[in-house]
Amino acid sequence: MTNWIPLGDVSEIKPGSRKLYTLQGTEIAVFHVPNPDQSGSFYAIENSCPHQGASLIEGEGCGTEVNCPLHDWTFDVASGECLDFPEFPLTRFELKQEADLLLINGDAFAEAEPHTLFLVRYSVMGWVDQFSAELAAEYSHRDRVILQTSRGEEVGEILSPLESPEKKITPAGTILRELTPLDQEQLPGQGNIITQVFGDCQQLIQERGMPTEIIDCEQLFDQQTVVLYYLGSRLPALEILAQELNARYPWRIVFHPVDEAPASSGCSSGGCGCDQK
Repeated sequence: MTNWIPLGDVSEIKPGSRKLYTLQGTEIAVFHVPNPDQSGSFYAIENSCPHQGASLIEGEGCGTEVNCPLHDWTFDVASGECLDFPEFPLTRFELKQEADLLLINGDAFAEAEPHTLFLVRYSVMGWVDQFSAELAAEYSHRDRVILQTSRGEEVGEILSPLESPEKKITPAGTILRELTPLDQEQLPGQGNIITQVFGDCQQLIQERGMPTEIIDCEQLFDQQTVVLYYLGSRLPALEILAQELNARYPWRIVFHPVDEAPASSGCSSGGCGCDQK
């Protein structure tokens, strides 16, 4: 049975306004979006931009859209989608109204399994971010580990353990285990694959006159994903090109901007693409 937790009276949030609540250490921004056919709809999100944690309730917006006050990224509070960078969605919470009382689905606040945080370097780009591991996990500086990220399974290198943060963060992924000798033997050979995919992609980009420069390429540990890193603007033509390459090769081909880490808890050492907006 769903655990519905009272937030407050609906009259506290006038149509077109928003209100900040704190529940079990999590800041929740509730937006009351006017609707011409009824009194309006309520939407609840975690009050933290998934890019660098800025307070979204302070951002400007219209309708269901709100802009991050730090880098002006646009989010839809109804769907949770980031309209500029879809890989950075919002954390949303289910609401319901009973009479004049607004309630939130408390199941989302069930106590998570305790875990330990580590600072890890990963990817050929040398990105550094925070990853979670089981509470009893022990890793030392320079230990090589298998990571689960939004892109798949990758190899990383432990830099150091981290103290529990004062503010809730979203780790970039999970540390699955230490790299074993068998894993080492199964590491994907990068040579021929990288040369072939990298060369084909460069040729297609040149033929189409696209303002994009391919910088590097890597195959992830799962041997299912090949990532092409590029300089330039995000173009719909890149999605079309990825589909063509996916049809040509037995791997999932992904384009990723060279100056933006896929993680959500902070910027990479090489920049975060903040100047793109």
